[in-house]
Amino acid sequence: MALSDDQKYWLNGYGYFRENFKNVPDKFSSEEFWLEAVRIDGWTLEYVPEALRTEAVCLAAVQHGRYDTALRFVPEAQKTEVLCLAAVKRNGYALEYVPYALITEALCLVAVQQAGGALKFVPDALKTEAVCLAAVRQDGWALEYVPDALKTEALCLTAVQHGRYDTALRLVPEAMKTKAVCLAAVKRNGYALEYVPEALNTEALCLIAVQQAGGALKFVPEALKTEAVCLFADVQQDRALESVPDALKTEALCLAAVQRDGWALRHVPEALKTEAVCLAAVQTNGRALECVPNVLKTEAVCLAAVQQNGYALECVPDALRTDAVCLAAVRQDGWALEYVPKALKTEAICLAAVQQAGGALKFVPEALKTEAICLAALIESDEAKESIPKGLKASVDVALKNAFSTEALCLARVQQNGNAFRHVPYELKNEAICLAAVQQDGNALRDVPEEFKTEAICLAAVQQNPSLLESYVPRKMKTETICIEAVRHGLYIQPYPSRDRPNPWNIIPGELQEKVRAEYELRRKG
Repeated sequence: MALSDDQKYWLNGYGYFRENFKNVPDKFSSEEFWLEAVRIDGWTLEYVPEALRTEAVCLAAVQHGRYDTALRFVPEAQKTEVLCLAAVKRNGYALEYVPYALITEALCLVAVQQAGGALKFVPDALKTEAVCLAAVRQDGWALEYVPDALKTEALCLTAVQHGRYDTALRLVPEAMKTKAVCLAAVKRNGYALEYVPEALNTEALCLIAVQQAGGALKFVPEALKTEAVCLFADVQQDRALESVPDALKTEALCLAAVQRDGWALRHVPEALKTEAVCLAAVQTNGRALECVPNVLKTEAVCLAAVQQNGYALECVPDALRTDAVCLAAVRQDGWALEYVPKALKTEAICLAAVQQAGGALKFVPEALKTEAICLAALIESDEAKESIPKGLKASVDVALKNAFSTEALCLARVQQNGNAFRHVPYELKNEAICLAAVQQDGNALRDVPEEFKTEAICLAAVQQNPSLLESYVPRKMKTETICIEAVRHGLYIQPYPSRDRPNPWNIIPGELQEKVRAEYELRRKG
């Protein structure tokens, strides 16, 4: 039986928030309704009445789990061989909830191929060489659950070659830390050098490690910190400069380091803190100004610092807090108004500050809290409400309504600041205003009514903020174009399954995953 219009309406309006299923009206509760509900989120099975947890509903639930597995909510009587296989194919960690009688070597193999960490739930009797090898190939850290008797050099080698963020070398028995295993580990992750036995630590191995990860330099023995190793360490990454002996630090090396990470200026010897090095540092991280010697804190250096980070104004000497420097600071970060001298808090600087950060109204002198400045602050952020003088609140509220009283005014406002979209009355929201808002600030998609979430609007939003794809782009709008554009604009997808997110790619519709994965890998490598 097909869903009624009322059931469809309820699912479209409330179905994307699992907690809402706690209070489903009885008139909507049917097998067809719950079948559609668990397809949206398998964990909804938790709220399905026992009588309606049919084989079909349970199967759909384990096939559509978002993060953890829905198998935990399947009645024992419904846990068939077919259903359990579907569950571990979707999420290897589902093996934890499979009845012991149904756990076979074949099922365990499927589970660890999907999530290596599922080896934790494989019975010892079924931890065969094949199962363990498949587990560490999927996730090197699964080595933690491999019986000692099976931790061969070949298996350990596979583990360190397939580690995720940290290195699996820390889990390798000392007897298995051969030259081949250690070399493979540092090639995969330079930080693995920390776990290499002293007897195997050579200059050549250290060189490979620091080329892979500059920060691994801190694990290089002092005797092996040669000029070659330090120079080949990628000091532009991982704050490696702090591990370079001062005797080997040159101006060129320091310049390269601060161009990547301005805070590396802390590790630059005073004699090498030239104007060029200091300027490069604050252009990368304005707060590095606090590490700049006072004699080098020129107006040019200070201006560059506040243009990168307005809060760097706190470190600017009083004599250099000029109109130009202060205005540049609040334009970058309105909250920097806190550090603008009272004598320089002009109407222009205060207006610029609250237009960038409405909450900065709290630092505007009472005499300058005009209706115009208060209105600008409120349009930017509701946080400004508490700083508006009581005598102005009524007139500012009226001015706010007037500022969003017509479609033309609303369009103009959101074109200037997409965040202002939250003030647009529902009856004035149209496709053009919604599109203009998300083009200026993708986060405005959070307030766009579902009926206006067209492909064009969702596309513009993810181009601004790709992370919106997961929770704010409707499933039906996750087209190939939108998903690939999200990837091209920096969408991050967790590279390895975890208990919290065993299937990170679930945010992409199944039929599109292959194409989107290819684009993701292309971006990651290039």
